[in-house]
Amino acid sequence: MAVELSKYLEEQLRGLPLGHPDKTYLEGLLEATKDYNARVDGVFSVFNSVDQAVEAYKSQPRTPELVTRIFQTIWRERGKFVGATYDITPCPYTQKELTVLGQQGKRVGYLPFGLETQQNRKILGKMFPKMGSYSVKEGNLVTNNENPSGWFDYETGIDAPYLNTTEKQLTERVAGEGRKLLNLNQYIIASQDSNSLTGQYLDEKTLARLGSRNGGRVVHACFDRDGVLGVDWPPLGPDDHCRGLGGRSSGVK
Repeated sequence: MAVELSKYLEEQLRGLPLGHPDKTYLEGLLEATKDYNARVDGVFSVFNSVDQAVEAYKSQPRTPELVTRIFQTIWRERGKFVGATYDITPCPYTQKELTVLGQQGKRVGYLPFGLETQQNRKILGKMFPKMGSYSVKEGNLVTNNENPSGWFDYETGIDAPYLNTTEKQLTERVAGEGRKLLNLNQYIIASQDSNSLTGQYLDEKTLARLGSRNGGRVVHACFDRDGVLGVDWPPLGPDDHCRGLGGRSSGVK
């Protein structure tokens, strides 16, 4: 519609004689229409690389349309590592909700269908081979409490929130906020997104309890600066707590 309006205004201006009283008004309207078109094109254009998508994420307003295009680009490139394509549904968060999440120290992520379970976590291991953890290998024993796919949000801080909590304290606080513990699959994606967007993985200096289990025990995880994933080391009990041990929560849309 805006493109058609630009063409119409250009035709009208060409037909006006110099000094016509409507000429200045139409020129201003044409300029405003072209500016609008440029901004719309910037939002809906296909990004050629993850670097372009990341730059757009950092520099442009977080609209649902832009966020959708960014994650479509990210997952297009990630899929190439495992010979797969992933459908990314439109971002269900409004621009206001995205803004509020940012103010709360959270961001959205996307976990495609087919990558959300214990059984297919091995694909994430192939996609991000630096992780090297037993938990992303064939036949791993780390289960998820739940297996949601699609859009979710999580805390962006590199250090884990909910520090110095026991397992019981953590689960009660997270439930009281109407959220759930981030499971291992979501955690992997959140941390890889963090590295793409900030150059740092989640929990490079802390440990985070997650909504996943190994032999019935709640697991904790971290990443080092090289992208190596550590899961359940050192071994912890449910009552263990310290200043470097927290948890990660998720909201699913």
